[in-house]
Amino acid sequence: MSSYIGRDHVRAAYKREFTDRVPSYPILGAYNARELGYSFKEFLTDPRKLAECQIKSYEIYEPDVVVVMADLNMEAEAAGNELIFPDNTICQIKKYVLEDKGNLAKLNMPDPEKDGRLPYYLAACEEVSAAIKESPVGGVIVGPWAIAITMRGAERLLMDTADDPAFVHDLMRFATELANKFGEKVAAAGVGLSYSEAPASCSLISPPIYKEFIKPYHTEMVNHFKERKTGITMHVCGYIDPIIDDLVETGCSGISIDSPTSLEKTVQAAEGKSVVIGNVPTDLFVMGTSEQMEADIRRCLDIAADKSGFILASGCEVPPNAEKELVQRFCDYARTYGSYERD
Repeated sequence: MSSYIGRDHVRAAYKREFTDRVPSYPILGAYNARELGYSFKEFLTDPRKLAECQIKSYEIYEPDVVVVMADLNMEAEAAGNELIFPDNTICQIKKYVLEDKGNLAKLNMPDPEKDGRLPYYLAACEEVSAAIKESPVGGVIVGPWAIAITMRGAERLLMDTADDPAFVHDLMRFATELANKFGEKVAAAGVGLSYSEAPASCSLISPPIYKEFIKPYHTEMVNHFKERKTGITMHVCGYIDPIIDDLVETGCSGISIDSPTSLEKTVQAAEGKSVVIGNVPTDLFVMGTSEQMEADIRRCLDIAADKSGFILASGCEVPPNAEKELVQRFCDYARTYGSYERD
């Protein structure tokens, strides 16, 4: 039996050192609510239930990283978005606060300890961090571009990049300040920072949009937290091969990639600079077989494990309707094949 715990495996990856295997974890959010029998509304509004789901999930799967993941609407909601909370699906946007972009000048900066569900998330983070000591606890909150998209709407904001770039930069400055303020409180709760920037994918935007409207604010965030001796991970869903070098250049300590992105290219670009996290396809957790899951885990580890600086994970959040047997198989086989002593 290994003498290492999750913290040891993860610390080694960030130091470019080795334990006896590659660290691994599935990104489990609303899947945990379904497994424990809670409605999505309960999971997304009750901090004790959110925390309970993450803690019990850790006890079942024993991942090397515990992810406190709720939804990706909290920051925009605190800024003024209106949401609806169905029992059987993730919350949905009812009204965008910036349908009229003139509203931006009227907005107050949300207080993470008072506004919207930001206090709910902080309370859950504190409870999970206090309960789990052997593995690091990571938060999943959203970065400035995702906040901006969620406040304005994707189609409107993409049109704004051509029609009113000054407005986009004003909004990005607001969103970056909000992301920083919320991140500071999450870090103070003893939880690591991972910023989800799903809309920054080249599946939605062009590389020039990333370079002009997003990269400067990502770099600003990284520097903000470096001054506080805190590293941040950027998670970008979809296809991001054309902006991998740009993401590395922001200085982020980790880059979490989805399955459409080239693991080979990311490892090459990030070597010695950022830890690479990913990128087992999430659809395998729903429609795959054990053999397919094992094959993809082998693919990732054979590409990325030998030089350290890699953490095996699902490419994105495991779907709520995932098969329990496949989640368990991911965890078990990752630990077995992840041994550095494998043939």
